[in-house]
Amino acid sequence: MAKRTGIHVKLHCADGILYPIDNRKDKVVIVMSGSEGKTEHAEKVCWYLQDNGIPSLALGYFKTKNSVKNLDRIKLENIETAIQWLKMKGYEKIGILGASKGAEYAAAAAIAYQELSCVILRTPSWFYSEGMIGKRPSGTSCWSYGGKELPFTPYKTRKLPVLREFMKHKEYNTLTINEGKEIELESVIPVEKIQAPILMFSTKADTIWPSEESCLKLEERLSENKFRYPYKHVCFAHMSHMMLEYCGGAIKYFIKSEKEFQKECAEERILMGKQTIQWIEEIW
Repeated sequence: MAKRTGIHVKLHCADGILYPIDNRKDKVVIVMSGSEGKTEHAEKVCWYLQDNGIPSLALGYFKTKNSVKNLDRIKLENIETAIQWLKMKGYEKIGILGASKGAEYAAAAAIAYQELSCVILRTPSWFYSEGMIGKRPSGTSCWSYGGKELPFTPYKTRKLPVLREFMKHKEYNTLTINEGKEIELESVIPVEKIQAPILMFSTKADTIWPSEESCLKLEERLSENKFRYPYKHVCFAHMSHMMLEYCGGAIKYFIKSEKEFQKECAEERILMGKQTIQWIEEIW
């Protein structure tokens, strides 16, 4: 997959790369990737959307030139800035798509900003987590809004044994770090406050955190609160936490399921992409 050329823009404390579609401004999707930071993975999602006729903005909310260095108290106001910039450019309806940590950020933003009229969450958590300074827990929230930290659930340990777990499992696996937490009640994401259709993707093969459980808990909350917008949860059997349509083959060296079920993972990525496009074009 050849790299595309987007339009780079500084957005206050974030960086954006716009992938436009000629003569289309009825819809645009803000795309955010996870705890790796930067925009590389978000851009790959944008390339897929662009190939299917949908404009998008890859948003780098940390580890980029104009954003903060760490996943720590990142402002939801970054999303507000992106929304206003897109409106200024003439885009009418604005959606948001986040993967992993980006899904957590996307959900928080959609609660704060009703201008976001479509929400797509890939491998989300069902609660806000503690931030990170480098490779260590920060003791503070990942997110902030209006100058205040969002409530968060801390890690169980103050030193995350990522390398040890990799050697133990022979793959990238942080489930022992992310399972079994005592969830702070105030950190649970009040997803029912979103005023937009919500599409969620999870996988039974997740080795980062239990995304299927998270989506089920979010679904349950939506149902209990009689959520008035369409919502859907799609759970895959083999695809890893790395939910990119244009993923690349290197993932099979880091995740066992991606190596053992290459055909099935490829088919699931095709299905995920099709369902994403259908949701954007038909439900939104």
